[in-house]
Amino acid sequence: MASHPTRVVRGIIVTLSVAVVAALSGCSAASESGAVLRVGSRNLRCPQGDLETALHRESSQVREYYVGCDFMYTRVLCTKPETGQLAAQCHPAKPQPPCFGGGCFKENPNTFEWELDETLASAEPAPSADVLFSTP
Repeated sequence: MASHPTRVVRGIIVTLSVAVVAALSGCSAASESGAVLRVGSRNLRCPQGDLETALHRESSQVREYYVGCDFMYTRVLCTKPETGQLAAQCHPAKPQPPCFGGGCFKENPNTFEWELDETLASAEPAPSADVLFSTP
């Protein structure tokens, strides 16, 4: 009979520890969700109650969310908190820059930020505009 109370105590301890872990992970997710809503609300000029969010993709460094309201949407990037950092830092994602004579931009798969693609950037100078104004 002595083992029955011990099992009950162990069950209570396990249940409480699972509840604490779930609560702590929920707090960090809730703070990131709040940051996503604040950035989206500021970008879209909508009240936070009207916003809808969805996690679009995730890398080892950031999470990308879509935030939308009134048939508009914006992308929000949140860096994953590092050790010692309490909450994720969220900011609006930059749009894809256009290509130009010297090359195009590609998206970094870890940060989801746009960077100049050095492999496409040509070493030769762009053509001179003088050819447009030369006389035949």
